[in-house]
Amino acid sequence: MNQSMLTVSFTASGALRKSALRQANERLVLDAIRRNPGISRAGISRITGFSRPSVTFVVNRLIGAKLVEEDKAENGAQTGRPPTALRLRGEAMAAIGVEIARTGSSVVLVDFNGEIREKQTVGWMPEPERFLELVYEAIRAVARSRKRCRILGVGVSVPGTVDRAGGRVVAAEALGWFGVEVGRLLQQRLKWPVLLENAANLSALAEQWCALSATHALRNFVYIRLQGGVGSGVVVDGRILHGSSSTGTEFGHVMLYPDGRPCNCGNRGCWEQYASDAALVRNYREMGGETFPGDDNVLEDSFEIVRRARGGDPRALKALRTTALFLALGFINVIAALNPEAIIVGEPMASAWDLVKDVVEAELRRRVPPYYLNDLRLLPSRTDTHSALRGAAVLALTHFFTRFHHSQDPSSRRGVALLAHA
Repeated sequence: MNQSMLTVSFTASGALRKSALRQANERLVLDAIRRNPGISRAGISRITGFSRPSVTFVVNRLIGAKLVEEDKAENGAQTGRPPTALRLRGEAMAAIGVEIARTGSSVVLVDFNGEIREKQTVGWMPEPERFLELVYEAIRAVARSRKRCRILGVGVSVPGTVDRAGGRVVAAEALGWFGVEVGRLLQQRLKWPVLLENAANLSALAEQWCALSATHALRNFVYIRLQGGVGSGVVVDGRILHGSSSTGTEFGHVMLYPDGRPCNCGNRGCWEQYASDAALVRNYREMGGETFPGDDNVLEDSFEIVRRARGGDPRALKALRTTALFLALGFINVIAALNPEAIIVGEPMASAWDLVKDVVEAELRRRVPPYYLNDLRLLPSRTDTHSALRGAAVLALTHFFTRFHHSQDPSSRRGVALLAHA
C-alpha cells in the first residue's frame, strides 16, 4: 500500500467489527479521491491495494450516499469503455475553521474539498470569554449559510502553546492569554467536535492539504510562519511533531544572540525578534523608511514594504534582504536539528521570495556543510496569509478522514487504530 495513504493496524485485542471495517475502507477510498481528483476505480485499487471488486463496492456506496460523484474521464487514443473520473462532492460535507489573532480573527466554512465558501471576521477583544462569545456567533452565522450540509467539526488556530487534548491555551503571549479554556468554552455551546491547535502547525497542515496528490506530498518538512512572531510547524514522516507536552518545535524562541532584543517569552535574542513581520517593519523604520498609511497593522505594513520594494524603494528592498539574512540564520538550526526535505516560508516573505531567495541561499552555503543542502528545497508557501485559518478547517476535515467510530461497545476501540500518514 502507498505509505502516503491512511492505514489500518490491528492488535491482538480484537479485529474490527464489520461496520467499523466498512467505515474505515470508505474513508480510505475517500482520502484517495481527495488526493487525486478525477481518479478512476482502477487508480484507487492501485493506491489502496484493494481489489477491483472491493473498490467498486465501496465507490458505489459512496455515490449512493452522495459523497462522491463521477463523470467520464478522458480516454485519449484508447479503445473500449472509458473509465469514470471520481471526485468528492464539495457540498456533501463542510468544516469550520477559526483563526484567533490580534491583527484579525476570522471564521470560515469550507466544503468537503477544502474550498472556502463562507467567511466572517471577528473584532478583537482581550477578555477571552467576551471574545469567544463573538467567535461563537460567527460560527453560528457561517453554519446557517449551509443548513443542509453536514458539518464535521470546528478547528481553532491559536498563536501559542496549546494543550490539544484538554482544549486549553497554555500560553499565547501575543494574545495575553494563559490557561484559557478555549475548547471548553466553545464546546459547551456547539454540537460539533472542537479541535484546538497551534497556528504554525495548522499552516503546515494546510500545505499538506494543498499537495496535488499523495505522490507529490512532502513527508518531512518545516513550515516557518512569520506573522506575529516566528512559528514552526514540523512534519516528520507525514505527521505533525508536537513533543511530549505539545510545547516542542518552537524554533522561533531559539536564541540567536544571548544579549539581543528582548522577547515576549522573557528571554533575549530569540529568532522571532529578527525574522518576523514585526522585525521587517522595525528594520524598515530604522533604515529611514517612510511611514505607513492607515491603522498600525504590522502584517499589512510588511506587505506594504514588499510592494514598495517592487516599486523601487531601496530602503524597502534593503529591509527585506536584511530580514532574510536573519531568516537564514534560523534555518541553520532547523536544518541541523531535523534534516528536512523542505523548508516552506510563510508570508510576508513568501510574496517577496524572488527578491530575497539569493540572500538566504548564499548564507546557507556559507555556513552549512553541502551534504545537508544537497536535497533541501526552500519553497514559498502555496497558501495565503490565512494559511492557519484554512488549516484550522482542514483539521476538522482531517479528523473525519482519519477517525471512525464503532457503533457498539466503545471498549472495542482498543483493538484498532486508524493512522494518518498525510
